[in-house]
Amino acid sequence: MMAPPQGQYRVVVAVCVLLMLACVAIYGQTLAHGFLHFDDDLYVTDNPQVQAGLNLKSIGWAFVTEDAHYFHPLTWMSHMLDCTLYGMHPWGHHLTNLLFHAAASVLLFLALRLLSGALWPSAAVAALFAVHPLHVESVAWIAERKDVLSAFFWMLSLGAYGLYVRRGGAVRYTLVMVAFVFGLTSKPMVVTLPFVLLLLDYWPLDRINRTASLGAMARKSTRFALEKIPLFLLALASGLSTLLMQARGPNLSFGDKVPYLTRCANAAVVYVIYMAKTLWPSGLAAFYPHPLARPIWQVAGATLLLIAITVFCLRQARRNPYLMVGWLWYLGTLVPVIELVQAGEISHADRYTYLPSVGLFIMAAWGVADLVERGRLPKRMVAALSGIALGLLTLCAAVQAHYWHDDETLFGHAIAVGHESSLAYNNRGLRAMEERRYEDARVNLTKALNLNPNDVHALANLGKLDMDQGRYDEAESCLKKALDLKVDGFKVLTNLGVLAIRQGRKDQARTYLNRALDLNPANVNALTNLGIIANNEGHFDEAKACLTKALALQPGFSDALGILAQVLMKEGDYEKGRACLTRALDQNPENISALIDMAACCIAQNRYEEAQRYSRKALALDPQCVPALRSLSIALSELGHQEEADAFKKKAAELNAATPVRR
Repeated sequence: MMAPPQGQYRVVVAVCVLLMLACVAIYGQTLAHGFLHFDDDLYVTDNPQVQAGLNLKSIGWAFVTEDAHYFHPLTWMSHMLDCTLYGMHPWGHHLTNLLFHAAASVLLFLALRLLSGALWPSAAVAALFAVHPLHVESVAWIAERKDVLSAFFWMLSLGAYGLYVRRGGAVRYTLVMVAFVFGLTSKPMVVTLPFVLLLLDYWPLDRINRTASLGAMARKSTRFALEKIPLFLLALASGLSTLLMQARGPNLSFGDKVPYLTRCANAAVVYVIYMAKTLWPSGLAAFYPHPLARPIWQVAGATLLLIAITVFCLRQARRNPYLMVGWLWYLGTLVPVIELVQAGEISHADRYTYLPSVGLFIMAAWGVADLVERGRLPKRMVAALSGIALGLLTLCAAVQAHYWHDDETLFGHAIAVGHESSLAYNNRGLRAMEERRYEDARVNLTKALNLNPNDVHALANLGKLDMDQGRYDEAESCLKKALDLKVDGFKVLTNLGVLAIRQGRKDQARTYLNRALDLNPANVNALTNLGIIANNEGHFDEAKACLTKALALQPGFSDALGILAQVLMKEGDYEKGRACLTRALDQNPENISALIDMAACCIAQNRYEEAQRYSRKALALDPQCVPALRSLSIALSELGHQEEADAFKKKAAELNAATPVRR
């Protein structure tokens, strides 16, 4: 970056520090947030390759996987590095998002100051980028690492391009290309960068000479476009790979329900929605269901407004070039995500504005600066109002970030602001299942299916809930319907295998689990349940082989560690069994099965005080857990508390008589 004038150096440093502090003020709270069931499972919590950490094998996987139907190996590797550094503690993953957002904000300020030479407008744009509530989704959501990572390299590309234009040289051009490649391998949405660089050639760099004739400007524009051919080729390769991956995945299937003209109509309306939300960021939600049709007045009004703004900006192209550049930045960078190629069931998303909104911020910041320079607005008033506006946006963003604490809060807010969807109710149901609020879970999952009877995820989750509550017939019905709707549902097949185990249909369970493994060889749940079958049949070597394979894929998988401990204890190796259970509980302190087995292990080793402690922990999580009641009764009896032991033994017998024993 070009060094600022001596008098501005301290101001530049101060702006950078304030930008970082603003990011911390908004997003520091996310360090106390957890993982979501909203793509965080795809990218981290249910992904053994990512959880294995950054190594040669996982890096190779990142370059060939189509798990998310995007080619973004750098994003995968960043998640892997997080797992290496922080394990499965969500605060570390949130911290990385925060750091990249803060760094991108600072780089945006430095790049714009370098490109334009204007200090305060550059600072204003960067401040709006740092604190705007529309950007909360990109930062507070772990799965959107691709946004903050790609933005970091986008801003780095802008700065490198500024250096190249000012000083020239193949090395500096190579830096632009390298930063662009890193951006593309973080998120393909940055394919529009070469077009934005052409806009910057017009303003603020003025490489095209805005005072020249149209013919002269066209010739220079052509020359500068040719200069960017390597960047355009990289963008083309990234765009084609994205289309191919999306075509092979399920994301484009919803587009069959939305005719192309309907998508165009939705795109026009969404452009205006994003502008309105930029000016007045209220009613923000994590998921906006596609309406399938827009009222004609909305489409006509939005189209006329977009045309009017475009005509106005073009007419101002020589006098106020920042208006045209900012407007075309906004329109152009949204093209990859405006849903002309319908991917998923959403009409729009806050995260899609992360980079495009910079164009609107440029229009606003330089527009106000222009009015101040012409004496139409007093400086002090502008400074005061700007400070108030940024403060209010910071407060709104902090409130919006709070909603991303967990699925219950996030989707409860989405429903409250009028964006009901089967996804929202399904994810609330999942959260309730985790917290053992089974009736709340059933209510939410039922609402999800009322909105969309063919919601595969809601059917699968309701089937799992029925299974956990002993409603085996209902569970099988839900799971089989889900399987019929999604023949490649390895998770559904795994749950059908678990259900068959609980019903004693071991051969059928093996069939389901092996089918699940055929679809996904890294399915640690299927391997663990095959280990359970082998363990129950006394085939300990087979069980250890399955469980060892599962743990090779996901070393901290607490369920596999717990079952392996059972096998080892049956073989009389209590010390190794205890070590496995300790690791399992380190990963998941609320693993009831591991707590029960640890209590049993302690009893076998005559460690009755510890057995009592682990049994009570299990009962705190599930007061009706019969095995925990039994182990607590044994431990108390050995410790001489016979009366209390008899009470727990009696309660276990009553519960056992009333319901089948489940673990």
